[in-house]
Amino acid sequence: MEFGNLFLLLLMLIALALAWYSGYKTQLRVKYFPHKNANKDYFIGLNYLLNDEPDQSIDTFISSLEVNSNTLESHLALGDLLRRRGKVDGSIAVYQKLFANSQLNHAELNQVKLGLVKSYVAAGLLDRAEKLIDELKVAETEVKIAALNQGLIVYQLEKEWQKAIMVVNDLLKLCLPNQRLGFQIRASHFYCELAEKELEFEHYNQAKKYLSNAKDMERNNVRTSLILGRLEFEQENYKQAIKALLKISSQDPSYKVEAFDLIIASYQALHDQNKLQKFIESNLQEPLSTTLLLMIIAYIKSTEGKDKARQLLFQRIASSPSIELLGQAILLNEKTESDSTAVKFNQILEEFLENKSRYQCGSCGFDLKNLHWLCPGCNEWGFVKPIDSIIEEPKS
Repeated sequence: MEFGNLFLLLLMLIALALAWYSGYKTQLRVKYFPHKNANKDYFIGLNYLLNDEPDQSIDTFISSLEVNSNTLESHLALGDLLRRRGKVDGSIAVYQKLFANSQLNHAELNQVKLGLVKSYVAAGLLDRAEKLIDELKVAETEVKIAALNQGLIVYQLEKEWQKAIMVVNDLLKLCLPNQRLGFQIRASHFYCELAEKELEFEHYNQAKKYLSNAKDMERNNVRTSLILGRLEFEQENYKQAIKALLKISSQDPSYKVEAFDLIIASYQALHDQNKLQKFIESNLQEPLSTTLLLMIIAYIKSTEGKDKARQLLFQRIASSPSIELLGQAILLNEKTESDSTAVKFNQILEEFLENKSRYQCGSCGFDLKNLHWLCPGCNEWGFVKPIDSIIEEPKS
């Protein structure tokens, strides 16, 4: 028998035990089994459960267990269990039955509404969920916080970033001190989403305002520097673009690789070869990620030739070999003559290196080929980072 089925059986038995303690046996018979077939329905449901027919048992239990304050927790738990098992329609049916009951007080109805919100969100019925969330904004604090968190999920799915920011501001007034940073990070990314949208339409001033708001929420959000660098570059403010992008080293060095190409392009647009060379050399003096080292090698290959790039690569391989560096060494060593076997091998190697996952979520471990600020695996913001081993500076 599945664990979920055992849990349902235990749930129903607990509900009946609670009912027994609430009154005498005679009252119990009148209160919970007002119809002469109620006991029969209960044992039919139990039989379904024991025979591994949970859907039928759930329907029978729902019909046999009356709704009141004593059985509310059992119904709520059942609705939650159905939702977690993917039976969203059944979960909604449980909550709607509770919602229609006039015996429940205001606080109990708010708990039902919250359960219904979660099931609506799971079912993709976001408009219905949003309506109930608005009603729960005046509920008791615990329920209100839970409803607002569901609101964040809804507005993220709808890409209603302004509404999501309003919800975060409400949560910041209610949450515990150790929860503030998490909400601030989310709000910072919501402002970044707004800034990126404005940037698409070349509304640079409004985009800058949103980026300023994003920084106020979380100063170490690397995304703000990347967007600002791109914004300044598009406006041909190359010095300001470089200034914004270089801040990433102090915010989170693992993202330096995301800014490298734009920094190079900015120095080139300024025709400042000296500072560009110093930028390359300063990076080579520090511990480097594999990806950043390969980007530097590619730049050196395009500007100083294959021999110089090969020399740097072999120097780094000697201290810290990796599949990526060895693969690049093979490609750099390919002969000019066209050998069909060698060409095919190099094509396979290039495809292997290109198809590797380059990013990973630090929260859930989800692997990605491209950078996503919102992890598709766990829906957390800002945890996706480049997957990179650090290549230490070679010992002299």
